[in-house]
Amino acid sequence: MELGQRTELRQKITLSPQVYQGLSILAMPIAELQQLIEAEMLENPVLEVDELELEPDEAPEERSEEPEEDRAWDEWLDMYDELDSGDISSPRDPDAETANTEDFVGGLVTFGEYLNEQLALLDLSPEVEAAARAVIASLDEDGFFRGDCEEVAAVAGVSKEAAEEGLGVVQQLDPPGVGARTLAEALHIQMDYLGLDEPLLEAIIAEHLDDVASSHLRKIARALKADEEEVRRVVGILRTLNPRPAGAYAAGPAPGYIVPDVTVRRFGDEWLIIPNNESIPTLKVSPRYRTMLRGGAGADEETKRYLKDKIRSAESFIRNVDRRKDTVSRITQIILEVQSEFFENGTGLLRPLRLEDVAVELGVHLSTVSRGVTGKYMATPYGLFELKHFFSGGYRTTTGMDVASTSIKQRLKELVAAEDPSKPYSDQKLAELLTEEGVTVARRTVAKYREELRIEPSWARRRR
Repeated sequence: MELGQRTELRQKITLSPQVYQGLSILAMPIAELQQLIEAEMLENPVLEVDELELEPDEAPEERSEEPEEDRAWDEWLDMYDELDSGDISSPRDPDAETANTEDFVGGLVTFGEYLNEQLALLDLSPEVEAAARAVIASLDEDGFFRGDCEEVAAVAGVSKEAAEEGLGVVQQLDPPGVGARTLAEALHIQMDYLGLDEPLLEAIIAEHLDDVASSHLRKIARALKADEEEVRRVVGILRTLNPRPAGAYAAGPAPGYIVPDVTVRRFGDEWLIIPNNESIPTLKVSPRYRTMLRGGAGADEETKRYLKDKIRSAESFIRNVDRRKDTVSRITQIILEVQSEFFENGTGLLRPLRLEDVAVELGVHLSTVSRGVTGKYMATPYGLFELKHFFSGGYRTTTGMDVASTSIKQRLKELVAAEDPSKPYSDQKLAELLTEEGVTVARRTVAKYREELRIEPSWARRRR
């Protein structure tokens, strides 16, 4: 074999802890994020809460023979001074009521429940949904699917093709890698989620996972005819992936009171989305430490290097927290637009809204939207709602109006509450009543919704 060198230009994505920090922050309920912010501020001295206080103007400094890197840092510092001097306070409604969070208490959600909740927000046929739920029930404690599609088809009473489609649906859910049949498949799913294009990493996953576990990097390099340093870099990326998909989820300690992420209030004909900046404060880099980095401030080189590392870390953390706020606010904006009839008076019908629709609108992955709605709450004039309350599949009435399944469930509760206790409605009768109101729903769908609402069947509801 003849050895040679050639020049090749390729784009490569190198994962960093900041990427995973951003994903974790997006998934966190607001109470957990508060604890993380407090811990980060204790660990990083340059990070502090922006209380919107104007900084005193600093006298301009002479910069003649400064190195290029120092000039770049000083330009960055000047940019921050300009931001500090601006008025970025947002309008507030003086008559807006503060949500009483003491009235709301959260509960623990198991891993299976977490996956099924995501499933309910997707637009699936009954057969594929049944198969996907059977797949979720077959997952082991690490989130791997240890069964086969023929078993799922038999259990769910669907075709093998529907079972395979159901497995594919589960593999799209959060956390990435769930539903994989092998470790290699879980890692490939995570690569796709992160947008990684690393042929060498794919080859290592396919053939050399045991060698990675044994740290035999030189052996891998020889087998794949690759540079050892390149193998070391790619293995570093591999070690940031999660070999136990379910390990990325934890029910955590019993939560306390629910705190809304956003508040929506109406001003005239428009709705205003107000992020909860009291619970998630706006962060900034301390001007005291920015001053220490300026040329002529007297700090030695070691101190400057330390401060630059801390500032980079703080900047990354601030971006991730701001990105979470932005994602939740953008999802809320879409909810306001789609569910405008509900927000008119709090009693209007909800329209169908699916996770994949929002993912396409925002240009993000499906599981990103799932992280953005799970455990996130919206305070409205009509009460406190989890964002995923506004997501569901739907039906079209005889008049052409789209109605969400959430509204169908609410109507079922009303019908059952108004029935004659001595002659309760059967599932078939409930389906007929809904059809008379213009919404055609199958009897088995009514039975499914009734079970989800924890309403007993007609024979158990009968009172003599």
